[in-house]
Amino acid sequence: MTESSPKGAERRKGMNRILKRFSAGLLAAGLLFSAAAAELEEIKEEETISAAVTERDGWFFDEKGFLTGNNPGDAWLLEDEENGRWEYSTRDLSIRVTRFQEQANKKQIREYCVAEVYASETSPLFTILTEPTAKRVAGFNLVYPDELVAANPVMLAVSDDYYGYRHQRILSGATWPVGIILRNGEIFYKKTRNSAKRRPFPPLDTLAVYRDGSMKARLCDEQTAEQYLEEGALQVFSFGPWLIRDGKINETEAGNKAVYLNYSEPRCAVGMVEPYHYILVVVGVPNKDKYLGAKGEWLIAKMQEYGCTEALNLDGGGTASMLFNGKVIIQGRFKKEQRPLGSMIAFGPLE
Repeated sequence: MTESSPKGAERRKGMNRILKRFSAGLLAAGLLFSAAAAELEEIKEEETISAAVTERDGWFFDEKGFLTGNNPGDAWLLEDEENGRWEYSTRDLSIRVTRFQEQANKKQIREYCVAEVYASETSPLFTILTEPTAKRVAGFNLVYPDELVAANPVMLAVSDDYYGYRHQRILSGATWPVGIILRNGEIFYKKTRNSAKRRPFPPLDTLAVYRDGSMKARLCDEQTAEQYLEEGALQVFSFGPWLIRDGKINETEAGNKAVYLNYSEPRCAVGMVEPYHYILVVVGVPNKDKYLGAKGEWLIAKMQEYGCTEALNLDGGGTASMLFNGKVIIQGRFKKEQRPLGSMIAFGPLE
């Protein structure tokens, strides 16, 4: 039976007022609960951020080593030659270099430096080169590494593919190709080897560095210089052989019957863990009595150990060198035996 009397109407109005108040209470409670939940999430996020931040002597670093928060200055610098540690951090670049020694055999040790670099879009990998002349491209003229860095101040510099030397040999009558060479977005050389007939050393395999911070290792003739440029490559290093590609190691160079790298020498390699996260390794041999270099198998294992998904063997021997803040921290030979070169991989331009 429907209640249609005046008293019934009043009862319905009263019930509606109660329901409105109850609904408003539920809404308020819901809003309070949502606000509390949001505040809790914000606290959790702050705690997570705080846990990822490391404090050292009043300086604050995130998990990649970039400066974060309030710091005494714009750049952190550590140079500890005695303990083999070198570090540099800004808000967009993190460099950590460590020197290692291990027993290579009963009489010799192996000494090497590993640089772990977190770069960024605003502070990427680039190259420094000797000045061009009217008839010669940049990087053709060869100088000692410390002289090149003195003319182009950077925080970290590592020897590369030594293409200037191959060009000089061509001018002297040699017939070998220079390889596909791009530097800072410019094509320098295009001619490379035929990968099916490439037994001469170096095989000129490539490692391209792209605008998005990624790297890609390829056989020498898989792409042309123009194709690299079209797909956004800024640097193409040509030496080889490639060590790791798409996360898989070069099985040919990993065993005792390696085609190219089956002898111990000073070595140099560069690789990528993920875009803007790089590993650079230099093995030095100050003298041949006490020190032993490395074979390709060791170099591949080391790049794999640090998580590289792409990696290339660069020129070793007397070319291999790593400089930090203008100083040589490891090199293939003593300076009198060190090769002059025309270009280097670099991070952190200094003004």
